[in-house]
Amino acid sequence: MNHAQRQPHRRLRATLLVHARRGATASLRPRPAPGVAPLALNRDGLRRQAEIEQDMLLARDIQQGLLLEAVPRLPGWEISAISMPARDLGGDLYDFLPIGDGWHGIMIGDVSGKGLPAALRMAVARTVFRHAARRGEPPGPTLADTNRGVLSEIPQGMVTMLYVLLDTRRGLLRIANAGHNYPVLIDRHVSEIELSGLPLGVDGDSDYQEASAVIHPGDTVVLYTDGVVEASGPRGEIYGYGRLECMLRAHAGLKPRALVAALLHELRAWGGSEQADDITIVIVRRRLARLDAELKSIATDVLGAERADRLWSELALPGADAPVAAWDEALPAIVAAAQGQFGRALARELNGQLRLVLEEYR
Repeated sequence: MNHAQRQPHRRLRATLLVHARRGATASLRPRPAPGVAPLALNRDGLRRQAEIEQDMLLARDIQQGLLLEAVPRLPGWEISAISMPARDLGGDLYDFLPIGDGWHGIMIGDVSGKGLPAALRMAVARTVFRHAARRGEPPGPTLADTNRGVLSEIPQGMVTMLYVLLDTRRGLLRIANAGHNYPVLIDRHVSEIELSGLPLGVDGDSDYQEASAVIHPGDTVVLYTDGVVEASGPRGEIYGYGRLECMLRAHAGLKPRALVAALLHELRAWGGSEQADDITIVIVRRRLARLDAELKSIATDVLGAERADRLWSELALPGADAPVAAWDEALPAIVAAAQGQFGRALARELNGQLRLVLEEYR
């Protein structure tokens, strides 16, 4: 990993360490005698508290920035990812990185603990993983290498991690799992890709088996951390995989961004305002092979099936084999008709989504 690639991770670790040291120093300072509250000491305490809060905000921004910057745009694929820590800082992580020759790496993980300690381990685990993954080895050996690094760099921490290599041209997945939740494949059915392995940081001699799957056009893969299935309801009952599977089956036609939003809405409705654990979701969908079908599916997503059908039937649109340029020319008419019938907000959303697809198919 070169110097530029290390900088964000170093900034996050440095900021977290500063906060940890300040917190430890503050806890060791002598307390005033009962009934005595010197004004200068109060001011020092308030200043230190403000500094700690500022450090936490900076660390949170860096952490979220690292995650958001990792999400790529892959031609022929649609990706949405979100990480919501239970506290200001979280221990969940995900990452994407190009491997070469059409392959792309996708990782999701969960570091033991919460808050500042978990965030420190998360920053180290992500750096160790990236160092191992950039060697371009299959998922099994990559997780084995990462495991040795975690044992060396995080001696008192455990990490669950799922690593997927995606062949973006053929839709082939190669998967290895270190104690993480199984990935879920949405095709004609909703099913888990079952593959087990010890979490990272447990045994230095662990080997990780691999599984494979094929993602056909229109199929979706859902990766998530245990904060999803272990979300607790008002009576203490966990959300569970059964409910997750039912939810995904009911919303199987949604695109990644809409599916993430629907799942978060359901989790909030289930658990209320309380979030006991970090929640991270990564959803990857392979776009349809035919451009006209993909564009129509986008219109259905934005407008709803009935409105999209009506809009498509009223316009003279390019045929199934039409090139991207023909759809470029038709786009203004589609957007104008949508605005006239359904309003400016929906038309703007439709325009943005269709343009993004046309760029990817170009």
